[in-house]
Amino acid sequence: MSTLGLEASLAGGGSHPTVLSDDERRRIGIRLSAGLTGVGLLALGTVLVRIAPDQWQIGEMFRGLAAAVVGIPTLISGLRGVITGDTRRATDQLVAIAVLAAAASGDFVTATLIPLFLEIGRLFEERSSLGARAAIDGIRALGARQAVRWRNGAEERVDPDSLKPGDEILVRPGERIAVDGTVLEGRAAVDQSAITGVSLHEDVGPGCPVFAGTVAIDGLLRIQVRGAGADTVLGRVVQLLAEVERTSVPVLRLFERRAGVWLPLVLTLAASTLFFTENLSRAIAVLVVAAPTALVVAGPAAVVAAMTVATRLRILIKSADFFERASDVDTLILDKTGTVTVGAPVVAEIRPAPDQSEAALLAVAASCGFGSLHPVSRAVAAEALSRGIVAASPKNLQEHPGLGVVATVGGRRAILGRRQLLTDLGVDPVSEDVGDLSQVWVAYGDRCLGCLVLRDRPRSEAREALAAMRALGIGRLILLTGDRTAVAREVGGMLGMDEVVAEVLPAQKLDVVRAEQAAGRTVMMVGDGVNDAPALGGADVGVAIGAELNEVALGGADVALLGADLTRLPKLIGLADLTRHVIGQNVWLAFGLSVVLIALAARGLLDPLTGALAQSMAVLVVVANSARILRFSRPGPLETGTPLRTEVRPGESA
Repeated sequence: MSTLGLEASLAGGGSHPTVLSDDERRRIGIRLSAGLTGVGLLALGTVLVRIAPDQWQIGEMFRGLAAAVVGIPTLISGLRGVITGDTRRATDQLVAIAVLAAAASGDFVTATLIPLFLEIGRLFEERSSLGARAAIDGIRALGARQAVRWRNGAEERVDPDSLKPGDEILVRPGERIAVDGTVLEGRAAVDQSAITGVSLHEDVGPGCPVFAGTVAIDGLLRIQVRGAGADTVLGRVVQLLAEVERTSVPVLRLFERRAGVWLPLVLTLAASTLFFTENLSRAIAVLVVAAPTALVVAGPAAVVAAMTVATRLRILIKSADFFERASDVDTLILDKTGTVTVGAPVVAEIRPAPDQSEAALLAVAASCGFGSLHPVSRAVAAEALSRGIVAASPKNLQEHPGLGVVATVGGRRAILGRRQLLTDLGVDPVSEDVGDLSQVWVAYGDRCLGCLVLRDRPRSEAREALAAMRALGIGRLILLTGDRTAVAREVGGMLGMDEVVAEVLPAQKLDVVRAEQAAGRTVMMVGDGVNDAPALGGADVGVAIGAELNEVALGGADVALLGADLTRLPKLIGLADLTRHVIGQNVWLAFGLSVVLIALAARGLLDPLTGALAQSMAVLVVVANSARILRFSRPGPLETGTPLRTEVRPGESA
């Protein structure tokens, strides 16, 4: 390892991430400057009119300038909406008409303050998206700002984005890994909590995958690049959050499609008000309060609040559509290995040879596994530790990839491995294979001491999580696996699954999903995102669980869980139910307030300025209602699985 050059210093420097880009800062600065300039000109004109009546023409000129400075951007936006047919500019079109009407009547105060209040409401709307932007930048900050490329025996500090697959980098103790890759040389403990959510450090060595954003605690690593920049786990997560920020929920897309009807309707109401009351101020007030600002905010405010909570829970949601579909889920299909089970073996049974004891067999096995990182070796060592057996330190330990470990223990050869390894080394295994179970044999000297039976165990939280899913209205649980039937049924029985489907290929998993959908059920599929990819893509809601979040997982799934804690599944459903509920409330609140305000404006109970202020207050009401979602991540009824659903679907219990 000395050839890797231990003398280089740690990477450092770089700028801190910001929520707003330079272009966004510039645009917001221009908008704020225009607003402040307009307010200043309006104040100056009003003062001149009040204290120097003989100079009222100059005062009105300043007021007119104020209306122009503040109103022209809205007029331009509204005109673009008319030309392009963009229904998302319906608010600007209504306000533009109100500004023109007020200016034509000589009411420059109203013509200035109406678009100013609109801008305030729009800032509230934009502010609601900054939670997602902050989450994006927070995740992006986990990436290394520099990498040490190792090429032709020399080191070179480079931007991680410039690295390509096949390049090699060096990572020293305390440095952040800049790429997704595979360890070529060296061993180290790596803090992967930022990616997996697991607090324990992962020991990595040659052949082990590592991820961008993780930190090498000790040891020097030479890593071959598999992906850099946007092609890493972190890069794909950032892309996901950015996609969610740009999406809207179905109810808001419905409004956008109907916005073309809303504008003529409001114009008709305003014209009718003017015709019957002959009061231009009332007509302008109708135009102002009819601007659907609060309705536009209704979805984004709730979705961004939900995304903020999801990020805290280490849940990545690809699209706002998820909140609509997840609330209808009544069937949950789960992959077995690595999803409901830990994906690592444990010692389930010790079978010593007739003349041997369990303790002697386990002591030799643990000595062989003492210096190995293989999951089987770890399982054996953990079992010995739990029984208080102190393993002797091995010498001359050699790992035979795919077969086992050979070491010298107490001056004699010790073997921990498959039957084939014992046979190859001239030792006769005394016991036979045990059907569907996984086994590993132990030998000492020239004698076989027996075997250990290994099983993959269910996750400790699995049963609790599945019970919580039932409490949330998921009436059907299916375990789906390519593993052997006997093993699958054993796990399914322990977890209380309604059905177990075993020994299926990836394409057959999709057939199971489609069969459930054909029966009229709404299916959520949870898997590791690799062999489950077809089923994840075909399900109504696909959830990829685990650390790697590869392209298959992110491409086929709607949701990705960083780490494998199953208790987040009921939280995911609970969050979707709550978000959909709040969005519905927001829409009715916004629509109801608009109707009330239009009625009040038509009756002359709201002047244009008061109406504009009332519209801003309506936006605040919607944002405040959406903020209730933020409490979801705190201890409370929603955390314990209290269902928000009141209906009972076929197959569910009431």
